[in-house]
Parts: sequence; structure tokens; C-alpha cells
Amino acid sequence: MKKIFLTAAVVIVIVGGALFYRYRFLPPKGGASSVPETATPAIVPPKNPGGGGAVGQNMPNVFVPPLDRAGERVTKKPFGIFVTPQNSPVQPERFRGYHTAADFEIFSEELNQDVPVRAICDGTLELKEYASGYGGVAVEACALDSQPITVIYGHLKLASISAKAGDKLKAGSAFGILGAAYSQETDGERKHLHLGIHKGGAINILGYVQNKAELSGWIDPCLYVCHD
Repeated sequence: MKKIFLTAAVVIVIVGGALFYRYRFLPPKGGASSVPETATPAIVPPKNPGGGGAVGQNMPNVFVPPLDRAGERVTKKPFGIFVTPQNSPVQPERFRGYHTAADFEIFSEELNQDVPVRAICDGTLELKEYASGYGGVAVEACALDSQPITVIYGHLKLASISAKAGDKLKAGSAFGILGAAYSQETDGERKHLHLGIHKGGAINILGYVQNKAELSGWIDPCLYVCHD
């Protein structure tokens, strides 16, 4: 009798242990895992901050102001203003038409100081030469929203530009200085920076157009660089 009792006790212990292991450590058949909801979730890679596609696509354009306190300087000739010798905010005036650029004026204390001009975007120096109406002018090829543009920097001291055509310019790097007021460096103009952005890769340094519709070939620089 004792032998039967002991045998039954052993069977109960074995069966009980098996059931405990089954429900304590193994997931139920056909069901979800028994891992508690507070367990650490799997690591999910972050979404592409560029907005879709390969990493780096659709990243914002990097443009920087050409001069310090740029937003305070466009006080006389903004983009698109129509000027004549009679109504121009700059006197005397020798030009007539719709302004294709924004003029960044100097502050009074900068009249006899070197004023560095910075490249507003990463690009390639395409041209530096003397041109009527500008004195020294430089043209940089850049891209905006993956489309080619050219940037015109007018009224520069050419001798201050060490870069040559074909050299790379880095956004924010000073590559020249403004020309002296009413000198050959500015073609007799006041000391200021004429900054134009022309659509496409063709070099066009027109400072004015006679038809307002022609402004569509240009971009207002203040959309990108009139901030600090």
C-alpha cells in the first residue's frame, strides 16, 4: 500500500512540475509571446530627416548672408524696384529699369574700412572682371533646389579676389572686399554690394531689365540671405 502511495506521489510531483514549466516559461500554442508589455521594444531606425528617398535628398538649401547685419542693409534699392533718374532713391541716378538684384548698403563707419564679402552658397567662381556699371564684378555658379543659378556680386575690389575662375567657393567664406566709394572699383558708384541671383547656368550680369516680366528670370536674394 505504501508503495502505491509513494508511486502516486512521485507521479503527481512530475506532472505538476511539467505543467508549471509549460505555463511559466513557454508561450501558449498558436498565441502571442508571454513577454510582458513593459518589455523594451525593438529598436526602429529613425525616419530619413531629408523627407524621403535616399539619405541627404531634399535637404534644405544652405545660403548665408553676404555681409553682417544683412537684413538692415537693403534700404535703397530692393529687388524689383523700378527706378528712373527722376524717382530713384539714389541721386544722381544714371540707370532706368526694374532692379534685378538687392543692394546692400554700408554703414557710415564702414566707408573707409575694408568690408569683406562672403559667398552666399557653395559653388564655383565663374567670372571676375571689370564691367561697366559695376566696376569689379564676380559671378558664382551655385544650385537652388537642384537647379543651376548664377550669383552676381557687383562693386567689388577685383584685386582683393585671390580665387581664379574655376575655383570652388564655400558658403560663408570671405572671397573679396567691397570697392572704394566713387572709384574705378565701383565704376563711380557709392560703396555697396549689388547682389543678384539669375536662374540657369548662363552668365547674365544685367543690373536692370526694361520689362517687368523679365524679372521672372531672377530671384529676390532677400528670400534667402536677408537675415543674420
